[in-house]
Amino acid sequence: MSAQNQRVDGGFRLGQKGRRTKRKTQRACNHCQRSHLTCNDSRPCTRCLKRGLADTCVDGARKKAKYLLEGSPQMIGTSGGAAIGATRGTPLTNSFGSEAISLEHAVLMNMLATGLAFPVTGQSPRAQQQAVDETHHPLQRAPSGPAVHGLNPVYPQAPGDVYSAVVEPYKYNTGFHFLFKYISRRMGRRDILRVSRAIAHFRPSLVALLRNLTREDLIFMEKSFQRAMLEYEKLIGFVGTPTVVWRRTGEIALVGKEFSILTQWDRQELVATNRFIFELMDAESAVVYWEQFAVHAFENSEHAVMSECRLVRPDGSLVPCAFSFTIKRDLFGIPMAIIGNFLPIL
Repeated sequence: MSAQNQRVDGGFRLGQKGRRTKRKTQRACNHCQRSHLTCNDSRPCTRCLKRGLADTCVDGARKKAKYLLEGSPQMIGTSGGAAIGATRGTPLTNSFGSEAISLEHAVLMNMLATGLAFPVTGQSPRAQQQAVDETHHPLQRAPSGPAVHGLNPVYPQAPGDVYSAVVEPYKYNTGFHFLFKYISRRMGRRDILRVSRAIAHFRPSLVALLRNLTREDLIFMEKSFQRAMLEYEKLIGFVGTPTVVWRRTGEIALVGKEFSILTQWDRQELVATNRFIFELMDAESAVVYWEQFAVHAFENSEHAVMSECRLVRPDGSLVPCAFSFTIKRDLFGIPMAIIGNFLPIL
């Protein structure tokens, strides 16, 4: 293209045959932004010069996402996957349609704020000894909500039982709270930052989808989850591949017998004691999983994500595995269940 064709004139670019084409600008001025008119990069811009507003023509302010403006006053918008912080001790305001969602959001905010400011620089001998002690004395677990279908005989065993037994929303906040305690005690500062950035990456999308849901919606979501577990258990029984199903927090809901044979973990223990999938991985594998989950959690696809990981047996020995997981979403587009398949690398 010749120099004449590239010449810019009054906010327009001259193209081939002398045609004037509008030139896009990165940010409109305050007057054009308010009037929803096309602007250019000049300051003052062409429209303001014609309207006699040259003295007050400045760049307009960028609009923030609605869910960031309506949330906590301590919330800070982020760019490029950087974490979103919040001040610890900020009173919880129920700006959502349900207390359960507000609690989940509060735990995520506190986790991000604390995780990014975590002072750990590496595991000292004392910290390493603490990790060894906690192997025999696991972190305290709290029930997250209504029982999920599984191997425990007290769980619902039929569709009718699921629909009648679930009367409360599932408390996902306790799962994220456990994740925060786990990574703060078992991981170094670099791994904590990686997990925090991963959660900050998908948190805005999660908040946007959860914001308008009511308590009845959340109960419906939990009934759908438990009903799906009935079907998944039948499917896993036919497949013969080491398989685990867990929630978006990582809490294990269903375990195939082949996975128990591979890792030597008792199926009853994994389901009935609120175990989490990242507890069964070494630190690097757990961090990589959260990074991959953050990228694929809300994309419009149900393709399996392929990776590798190292599973940890009860005796501490590692099992290298080829690992894939598929994210199943509910009616509202929120990750409902993650189905993971593991094959040992011999």
